[in-house]
Amino acid sequence: MQFLQKNEYRNYFVQRFGIPYEIMERYTFWERGRKVWAFSGITLEIERMEILGIKALTKGKALKPSTAFLRVIGKYASKNFVNLEASKALKFLRGEEIELPPTLVKQLEMGYVIVKSDEDILGCGFFDGKLKSLIPSKYRLQDTWV
Repeated sequence: MQFLQKNEYRNYFVQRFGIPYEIMERYTFWERGRKVWAFSGITLEIERMEILGIKALTKGKALKPSTAFLRVIGKYASKNFVNLEASKALKFLRGEEIELPPTLVKQLEMGYVIVKSDEDILGCGFFDGKLKSLIPSKYRLQDTWV
């Protein structure tokens, strides 16, 4: 299967999270199957590559941003992000669902959100009235670590 360059994925991050277009212009987006990869280098012999850059999105019913890519660009978000205090951040990192205060709920659109704690980008969450953690299980905080 071959990579196809589809830079219109930049618009998803600009529209959904308010990432400045100038930041997103740094990346080219490459589609292969259900995965979309972001790359900021010079592509050589692309037909011989297995992966390219960092996974940015998975295509399905909706575009799902990857935690890895959100950790790269999330600091530039101006909307659809949640900043959690330390105790809620730990719950989120354990994979638990978080209740959000009504003032914050009003600011969010339903769907995928960037989750922060202070200046740290924790990753991707899903907001549907409550905040669901989408931290991959291999990256989740385990009680034995603390």
